[in-house]
Amino acid sequence: MAEGEQYERSGAVSVLLAAETSHKKEVAHQKQRKISCLHGFLSLRRLFYLIGYTVGAYPFAYLTVAALISINSGAMYKMVLKDRIRDGYTPTNAPSRYETDVLREFYNISGDPAMTIVLLQPKNKTSMHEKANLDEAERLIKFISEEFEATNNGQKVRFSDMCEPYCGINKVFELFKSAFDEQYARVETNQSLLLVSNLSYPLATVKGFQVHLERSFFGVVLQNNSNAQDEGQVELEKLHRRVTNMKHVQVIVFIFRGDRNTKQREEELNRWELALYEWGLTEHKSEIIDLQVVGTEILDNEMMKDGRRLTPFFAAGFGFEITFVSACVILSAVFHDHLDAGKIIISLGAVLCPILAITSTYGIVSILDMRINSFMLVMPFLVMGIGVDSCFLMIHSWQTVRSDGCSTSERLGMVYETVGPSITITSLTDFLSFAIGALAPTPETRLFCIASFIALALTYILQLVLFGPILALATRFERTNVSENQNSKWRNLIRSFWTSAIKVYCKLLVNRVFFCLVVVFTAVYWYFAIYGLLTMKTRLDTVKILPKDSPLQKPNRVLTNIVWAEYHPVTIIVNTRLDVTDKYQMKRFWSMVDDFETMPHSKGSTSSLLWLRDYIQFWYYGEPYDIWAILGLSISEPNPIIDPLQANITTGKLSSFLRSPFYAHWQSFIHIENKTGDAHVERFMMSVAYQNTSQWDTRIQLMSDWRQIASNYSDLNVTVWEPNGMFVDQMLSLGKTATQTALWTLICMAVVCAIFIPNPCSVTTAAISIASITVGVMGFLSLWNFDLDPVVMAAVLMSIGLSVDFIAHVAYHFQLAHRKEIKEGEVVKIPLRGPTERLEHTLDAVAWPMIQAGVSTICCILPLLFRASYSPSVFVAAIFLVVSLGMLHGLLILPSFLAALPESLTTANCYRIFLSTSSERSCRYVDRRESAASVEMHKIPTDDESK
Repeated sequence: MAEGEQYERSGAVSVLLAAETSHKKEVAHQKQRKISCLHGFLSLRRLFYLIGYTVGAYPFAYLTVAALISINSGAMYKMVLKDRIRDGYTPTNAPSRYETDVLREFYNISGDPAMTIVLLQPKNKTSMHEKANLDEAERLIKFISEEFEATNNGQKVRFSDMCEPYCGINKVFELFKSAFDEQYARVETNQSLLLVSNLSYPLATVKGFQVHLERSFFGVVLQNNSNAQDEGQVELEKLHRRVTNMKHVQVIVFIFRGDRNTKQREEELNRWELALYEWGLTEHKSEIIDLQVVGTEILDNEMMKDGRRLTPFFAAGFGFEITFVSACVILSAVFHDHLDAGKIIISLGAVLCPILAITSTYGIVSILDMRINSFMLVMPFLVMGIGVDSCFLMIHSWQTVRSDGCSTSERLGMVYETVGPSITITSLTDFLSFAIGALAPTPETRLFCIASFIALALTYILQLVLFGPILALATRFERTNVSENQNSKWRNLIRSFWTSAIKVYCKLLVNRVFFCLVVVFTAVYWYFAIYGLLTMKTRLDTVKILPKDSPLQKPNRVLTNIVWAEYHPVTIIVNTRLDVTDKYQMKRFWSMVDDFETMPHSKGSTSSLLWLRDYIQFWYYGEPYDIWAILGLSISEPNPIIDPLQANITTGKLSSFLRSPFYAHWQSFIHIENKTGDAHVERFMMSVAYQNTSQWDTRIQLMSDWRQIASNYSDLNVTVWEPNGMFVDQMLSLGKTATQTALWTLICMAVVCAIFIPNPCSVTTAAISIASITVGVMGFLSLWNFDLDPVVMAAVLMSIGLSVDFIAHVAYHFQLAHRKEIKEGEVVKIPLRGPTERLEHTLDAVAWPMIQAGVSTICCILPLLFRASYSPSVFVAAIFLVVSLGMLHGLLILPSFLAALPESLTTANCYRIFLSTSSERSCRYVDRRESAASVEMHKIPTDDESK
């Protein structure tokens, strides 16, 4: 008995131990299931599934979120449309900004001076220095300066009330005109000319004053001596030719300048300039003189006018796009025999997402008190072109994942899981490229990139929270029973043709001979792309930026071809105390002056404005007038020129020099300190003139040389300011800024792809493809005669982001190890073996949506072809190139290269962790593998579970 009882006890203990062991295993198993379930919830694919599932379950909740986002559109009424052509495209760290600050400090002003230029040209092939034309010019200058009024906030403003301290800036013409009238009157009465005035170009003398006529008279042709001595010809050919040596004058230039010291004064000057421009276009009538007005505010206003003209073109583009989207959705529904009212909702929803994103962006920008520039008015075409691309993928997946025994929530979950990661890659890279562009140092480009970044981010969000719910609602319109017509002969024929075409094309892609041809084609493409990129010029051409029908085209040609070709001044500011008794400092100063006046294109010392030369003459000879010459009793002989290096002077006569009526104009050029009773020159400015500077290459070289000379005389603290310095800095910085921005954008693109695509080979080939497309866009833009300017740089940023749409989907799908289907409510995973099967799966998933997206983008921008304006033409050319090259890379070059690589490289997973977008370790897969393993068509190897 004892042995039996012992045996029974031993058995019981064994049973208990077994039960305990079994319990422990069950507990461990449950823990493992919980860990696997948690791992599944943490995977990105599972995250998108959960989002799609909740969208399908609660569509109206997400529609409410979309409505709250769209409320921002109401702030569009606060939009401020304004461009800043002068400094908006200049980097914030450009040298010209510092030089402008030095000029402001010299004049003790807070803002840039407003400068309005009035150009007067003769009609009927006459000369501007003929008596009648000069009389009309004098009348116009007095009217514009003293009588012309503009309205600002209900108050009348005149230039004479805003011109200090530049009211005498047109004194050259006034002096010339007064002396001309006196001499002309004497010629008409056969009297001899007054000897006190000599109206010779370029340096005239008017009653002792030296007058630089080249500052106001342009396109001057001088008469020769033989013609001047022909009395009969002189008498017949206008008496005014005896008064001056000028035979013909094409243009007289007047400058109206004022300081923008306050916000109110800035508004008044801007209103006055625009009003004068409109008056010149509509009200000024003259039979002998043509008047043209140009200024930075006018240029900004013309750019905004051109931007506002894009509205009907956007409406046409919207119409083309919604027509194309509707046709695609309806034809696809007819093919699948699922045509119903829901398809109309889907068509409208696909286009509604980018439209609401655009309007909300303008509202948000207005709320942030940011202005809208002309670039941002092109942004809707970009967003509309990109915005529906992801919707095509969602529609394609939604139509492929039929409700075969699963609910709407599960169906939307599968749609989001299938396309969520890939559309996130493209959307993230799209707005990330513009986010990087928003860090650019140029304000106008930054505004465009900020607006594009916000719009594309909102487009992505609305695709998830607006278009997804629309798909869920559209599902309710579908018929519960599938028609037998779905298997009709013509549908099977089309389906069979598409499948066969994909198979044949994929076999062609994996063929080695075909791959060699693709390599040769790619090499040729790279040759032309790189050649175009290396030969791309950096140039900002106002003629191109302005609309072709703009009234500013004519004065711009005059300024470029006549004014700047003959007289281009540069201001040199010496910001250190000048001791005229210090021989070493004076030697350094005159050496600097000589360097500036002997540069290429310099007009020489006779065209320079330098107070010290006059002061030396004043020190030795006193006032520059001869009383007998003024009375006409003798001829005034010029005093001998004193060598400035040999002059022995002090500042003792400086005060009387500046009080002299002949030299009082130098007061605005000099800052004097009189603390000890003696005048000391604290700082001063001078001007040196140059010619033949119409070409931007010449200006850029001159600007570099000027700054180099200034740096050579750092002991004098020299600063060079040139009116077009900011435009020059735009040219100098564009290449560097474009290269840096493109490089950082490409790096970020690769990082984003690496996060969502765990295969390093796919990431590398995707990055190379994006770089290839970007180089191709820039290279072919150059071959199409587009230069590198701010507009092209913005288009290149757009190209980098848009190119990802054609690359990321292919790279993402090709590295997947399985494809999934829903069979009787269960998820079935089907392994993809070999490059051919993976290519077939990839192209079957993305080829048709990619083609639809490319065509829809072209449809959106197509109306811009009929707008003869520079900025739209750049974006049309860039988008056309991106779409063409993107589809070429996405459907041919990238698949061919991926198929040629070893399968071990293209299927490798460099990090099998929960961040892998290919992870399928989710609760539903774990549960179903345990409870219904037989549902799977193939056993999934353990090594591939992370994929």
